[in-house]
Amino acid sequence: MKRTERLNTMMRYMNNRQFFTIGELMREFAISRSTAIRDVHDIEALGMPLVAEAGRGGGYSIMPNRLLPAVQFTHDELKALFIAFLGTANQQLPYLQNRRTLSEKLLAIASADQQDELIELKRLLQFENTNPDNPDLLELTDFAAPMLRTVLELALKSRYLIFDYRAPLDKQTTRRVYLLNFFRRHANWYAAAFDFLRREQRTFRVDRIQAVRPDNQAPMPHKQLAALLKVNRPEPNLIVELGSSAINKFKQIHPPSLSLHYLDAFQQTARFSDFVETHGVEHLASYAEWLLFLGDDLKAVMIPHELRNIIRKKAARW
Repeated sequence: MKRTERLNTMMRYMNNRQFFTIGELMREFAISRSTAIRDVHDIEALGMPLVAEAGRGGGYSIMPNRLLPAVQFTHDELKALFIAFLGTANQQLPYLQNRRTLSEKLLAIASADQQDELIELKRLLQFENTNPDNPDLLELTDFAAPMLRTVLELALKSRYLIFDYRAPLDKQTTRRVYLLNFFRRHANWYAAAFDFLRREQRTFRVDRIQAVRPDNQAPMPHKQLAALLKVNRPEPNLIVELGSSAINKFKQIHPPSLSLHYLDAFQQTARFSDFVETHGVEHLASYAEWLLFLGDDLKAVMIPHELRNIIRKKAARW
């Protein structure tokens, strides 16, 4: 979090708590004592009327009637937030339970008329992966892998991580990585990372991470790593051209790292390119299933033979 963002968030935190201590700020924002004290002084300089209370349990409070103005939502903003929570409740996202309590708080701050509209919206709108008889029902498959939240929390502090990883049919190995991003594909969460052992970018399934911890001795400075990532970015080994039918299916489901390059002004033909790791059988199988989902309205300009063989086997079986 950038310092300006932290100060703005901290001011809201102070406004909501009205009384707080330096220790609470340190825990809430994961900052040192000196940084917390400096932030408090800067917030005072911005005009927030803080009063220091001495003693063993002392801290800070805000002078009465001098609070920050409450955040106000328009009718449409409140509906947009509420629908966003409804539409993503069953998408295996982290912090799922927290998101449900946020929806309840949105209802709580709404007026009686707004509450009626939000409840009616909930009845009218039905989303994918929800039970039409009970949209509030959460199944086990709706929850993300527990390790996702753990890795996310650590990555917010440092992207240099060490984790124990167990791949199918392989022994557990310890990996030192720099985390690049997370993405979800075929109901599984993956972590894209630079693997310092293999000196290349790799993809790891989050639910196969057995344990994770911060790497307090980063293998290399971030600038050096950025240069290494740029040099080692793999060239595409898959190029596919799509017709209109395949384009529509691509828009429904596609890996988040892929985008279409349209080949005509009416956007009826397009192309995408990708680098497909060929050493992971499971990854190749899921990629083959996605290409088969796109249908017959496509042409492979370039494709790894390992992926082509799996597609042929699956197409023959189906």
